[in-house]
Amino acid sequence: MEERWLLEAQTARNLEGLSAEHAGDVEAAIALYERNVAEGFPGDLPYGRLVALYERRGALEDAERVLRRAIAALEGSRRRTPRDRRATVRVFKNRLGLLLKRRARDSESG
Repeated sequence: MEERWLLEAQTARNLEGLSAEHAGDVEAAIALYERNVAEGFPGDLPYGRLVALYERRGALEDAERVLRRAIAALEGSRRRTPRDRRATVRVFKNRLGLLLKRRARDSESG
C-alpha cells in the first residue's frame, strides 16, 4: 500500500513539474523532478525532463548524474516488461554516451 501511495505522489509531482515548466517556472520543475529522481521513480519522465533542462543550461555534470541515476533506477524497475525496460535503458545509455562525448569535446576546446 505504501508503494502505491509513493507512486501516486511521484506521479502527481511529475504532472506538477510539467505544469511548472509550461508556466516558465523551471526552478520549481527541477525541484519536483529531482525529488522523484532521489526517490528512484520507476518511470522515465522526470529523468528525461531533467536531462533536457540541464543540457539547455549547459549543466552537463548534472545531466550526467541524472542519466546514471535513470539507468540504475530503470534497470532495477519491475514496473515494465523486460523488453520495454531494456529499450528504455538503451535510450538513456545512448544519451549518456552522447553527453560524455560532448563533455570531452568541450574540455578539449575549452
